[in-house]
Amino acid sequence: MLTLFFVLAGLLAIQSLIALQDGPRFLAFVRRRLAQSLPDYTPKTTVICPCKGMDPDLEANLRALLGQDHPDYEVVFVLAAGDDPAAALCERLAQASRSPARVVIAGRPVGRGEKVNNLLAGVAAAGPDTEVLVFADSDGRPAPDWLRTLVAHLADPEVGAASTFRWYVPDGDFLSGLQSAWNAPAVTYMGEWKRNFCWGGGMAVRRRTFYEVDAPRYWAGCVSDDYMLTRALRDAGRPIVFVPQCLVATHHPTTWAKLFEWTTRQILITRVYEPRLWWPATGVHAFYCGVHLFGLVLAAALLFVSWKTSLVVLFTLGAISALTIAKGIYRLAAVWLLLPRHREELRRTWWSPTLQAALVPWLLAANFVASAFTRRLTWRGVTYELRSPWETVVHEAK
Repeated sequence: MLTLFFVLAGLLAIQSLIALQDGPRFLAFVRRRLAQSLPDYTPKTTVICPCKGMDPDLEANLRALLGQDHPDYEVVFVLAAGDDPAAALCERLAQASRSPARVVIAGRPVGRGEKVNNLLAGVAAAGPDTEVLVFADSDGRPAPDWLRTLVAHLADPEVGAASTFRWYVPDGDFLSGLQSAWNAPAVTYMGEWKRNFCWGGGMAVRRRTFYEVDAPRYWAGCVSDDYMLTRALRDAGRPIVFVPQCLVATHHPTTWAKLFEWTTRQILITRVYEPRLWWPATGVHAFYCGVHLFGLVLAAALLFVSWKTSLVVLFTLGAISALTIAKGIYRLAAVWLLLPRHREELRRTWWSPTLQAALVPWLLAANFVASAFTRRLTWRGVTYELRSPWETVVHEAK
């Protein structure tokens, strides 16, 4: 049994060392991007931001969208219903904004996700002279140069979309730190290659490209706007550029129930929309947790035989976990460069996305198990059945 453990632990260590390489690679990538000058490309742009309910810091987030350093843009806030608690705030901010802004009521969704329904209404409401469509989330707070930087990466007309990602800034408590650590690996997944994907909270696409790839058809019956836009662009052979400089800082207090619901929803959406990612990831995390459980049981049993050997087993498991923590440190170093306005918060909560990275595989394992037995999810009060990437049934709206 001891020999078997060290064989499995050796394989897991090799896997972890390979994964660790993403850390320094991503940090080098970020430094290159920050050193590059941006093209002077500032076309007329429409920012579409779906809203629902009063998110924490919603007003500050929406004001950040309205205060962008871009010479020619408008903001369209879209809600499913006029009686939404956020509607009055959106109207007030739109009326007071120096940049053109307005509110659109999309109505309740039929056969697709509410967010997707809102986005399509926002696209339809964009001004006739709009050249670029930008999609943003209401729970993020972009920096003032966010829009200009994101749109500049569409200067090459062959680029299908420019996209970024979010970074949950921990509030200093255990759960917000775990949320940040869980979200973090997706950041280092992207870089200078074809596997980049669109993220719905910060993606830009030329209006002409949006219709050339027939994005409305891909969105017609889906819940995941970003996965399906990614599919549309890949089917058309259009590359997606990842823009780390536009990383969006997000503060989002959570609870155990909310955290598990949110993380499982992400994994379930991946299972339905990108099963080629879901299956390998399931195997990787099952192997990681299986080896650790095997080692912990073995160490406990060895206490009655040889406590020194038991310590060797525990040390081996700790060394493997340390590799995961090391990757978290590289990520945080990159984010330190990308979010200068949040450095004090990042310094104060440095332990959250680094040390807690060792806990993420366990939460992910639970997410994979939970997502394997259902196709239903609840998102902002609406329950959906994901029958396929192309077919969604709306079961309930609150």
